[in-house]
Amino acid sequence: MQASPGPVDEVLLPQGWCWAPLRSLCSFIGRGRGPTYVQSGGVPVVNQKCIRWHRLEQKHFKFTARDAFDRLAPELRIRAGDLLWNSTGTGTIGRATVYDGTVPELTVDSHVTIVRPRSIDPSYLGYFIETSRVQHLVVDGHVGSTNQQELPRTFVENLFIPLAPPAEQRRIVGQLDALFAEIAEGEVALAEARKGLEIFRRALLKAAVTGELTKDWRAANSISETGHDVLARLAAKSTGKLSTSRRKTDGAVSLADIATLPALPDGWAWTTLAQIGEIVGGATVDKKRKPLTPVTIPYLRVANVQRGYIDLSEVKSITVEQATLEKLRLVRGDLLLNEGGDRDKIGRGWVWDDAIPDMIHQNHVFRVRLRSSSLNPFFVSHYANEMGRKFFITEGKQTTNLASISLSKISLLPVPVPPPAEAAEILRRVSDALAASADTLALLDAEAADAARLKQSILKAAFEGRLVPQDPADEPASALLSRVSDAPVSARTARGRVKTRASAGS
Repeated sequence: MQASPGPVDEVLLPQGWCWAPLRSLCSFIGRGRGPTYVQSGGVPVVNQKCIRWHRLEQKHFKFTARDAFDRLAPELRIRAGDLLWNSTGTGTIGRATVYDGTVPELTVDSHVTIVRPRSIDPSYLGYFIETSRVQHLVVDGHVGSTNQQELPRTFVENLFIPLAPPAEQRRIVGQLDALFAEIAEGEVALAEARKGLEIFRRALLKAAVTGELTKDWRAANSISETGHDVLARLAAKSTGKLSTSRRKTDGAVSLADIATLPALPDGWAWTTLAQIGEIVGGATVDKKRKPLTPVTIPYLRVANVQRGYIDLSEVKSITVEQATLEKLRLVRGDLLLNEGGDRDKIGRGWVWDDAIPDMIHQNHVFRVRLRSSSLNPFFVSHYANEMGRKFFITEGKQTTNLASISLSKISLLPVPVPPPAEAAEILRRVSDALAASADTLALLDAEAADAARLKQSILKAAFEGRLVPQDPADEPASALLSRVSDAPVSARTARGRVKTRASAGS
C-alpha cells in the first residue's frame, strides 16, 4: 500500500502559508527516457549515481548520441532550476538535487524524474524533498512489480508542499544555505579526518608487515627463534628440506624470486602461502544438485569476507553432502581470502574466529590453514590485505564482469615470516593502534550522525515556519496559488509522449 504524500493534519502552518500539491506548482513532471549510449562525445545523461544532495557528480555522466538528444521532446532537456529526483533503487531512491545550469545541454535517463517548478522557489522545493518526512514517504511506501523500489509520477504530482509566501521562501532558502554551508564545512573536516585515519591504518600495517614497526623492539630484544628456523622446522616435517627451485605444485620461493623481493629485517624469511598453509577452494552453490546425504549449513560468501573483518550481518545457508561439511568446516584461525569479485576484492580477507559453528565457505573464497602454530594467521592476513594487493591485481584474471585468481596463482603469494616472538609484539602493537583508531572512527561517526540530525532539525523548523520571522506584509501563498492553479501542466505518458492537461491528477 502506498504511503500518502498528502498534508500532515497535525502540522499547523503559519498564517499566510498553505498546503499545495506539487502538480499545481510545476510546469512539467516526468521521467527521462532510456537513452542509447555512446562511448565518447554526445550529450551528457544524468543517472542515479550523478545525483547527490545539492550537487551533480559529473564523473558519473554517461553520454547519448547527438541525434538522439535532438529528437527528445523539449521537456526532457534539463534547464537551470529543474529538480532532478532519483526514482528507483534501494539506497538511491529519493535523493534529489536542483540543477544549477552549469552544463549547457543535459538530459536524464528513465530512473530520474524531472520536476520543473514554476510557482515555487526551486531550492525551497529541494530542501523540502530532503526532509525526513518526504524521504520516509518515498522509501517506505513504494515497491514496484519486480520488488524494485519505485517513485511513481502520481506520488510526485500529489505530494503536498507546505507553501510559504514567496518572499518568505527566499528568506528561508537564504538561511538554509548559510546554515548548511557551515555544516558542510564540518562534514568536509570529518571526511578529511576519515581519510587521515585510513592513511594511518595503511601506513601502520605496512610498517607492521615490513618490520619497521618493531625496529626498536628488535634492538632491545634477543631472538631465540627466527623466521628461518620456523620454515626449516616446517620443511623438515614435510619434505625434509627447503626447496630452492620454484615449483608451482608446492609454491616454493626460488633464490631468483627472493632477489626481486624487498629486503627483510634480520631474522625474517620469505616463503610462499603454499609452503606455510593448506589452501582449499570452497563449495559450489548449485541449487539443482541433490545431495545423497544432505545437510544444510551456513556458508561464507565474498560479501562476508571483508578486508580486516568478517561481516556476519547477512549469512546465507547451503545444502551440501555431509562429506563436504567435514572437508570444508572452518576452524578457529583459518585464514580466508577472496578468490573473485571486483578486482579490488581479490585476496581481501581475514581470520575466522569460530563465531558460528559448522560454517563452510563457497568456491569464491579460499581457506588457508597454516601448518604450524608458530605462524600467526593474523599477521599473514594483514600482509595479504596491504602488501599483497599488487600481487593479486597482477596475478588475477579479469573477465567482462568479474575478476578472479586461481588456486595455483594464489599459492605463490610471497609471505614474510618474522620470528614468532616479534610477530606477537607486532600484533599487540597493531591491535592497540587499530583499537584507538576504531574509537576515533566511532567519534567521527557520532559527529556525522549529529550533523545529519542537526540538518533535519533545521529543515523541520524551516517548513514549520520557525526558522525565519514572518512578515505580515508578505503576499500570502494562497494568492500565488490561486493565480497559477488553472495553468496547464505537462506530464509524460507511459509511452514517453508529452500531452498537456489542466490537472495532472485528473
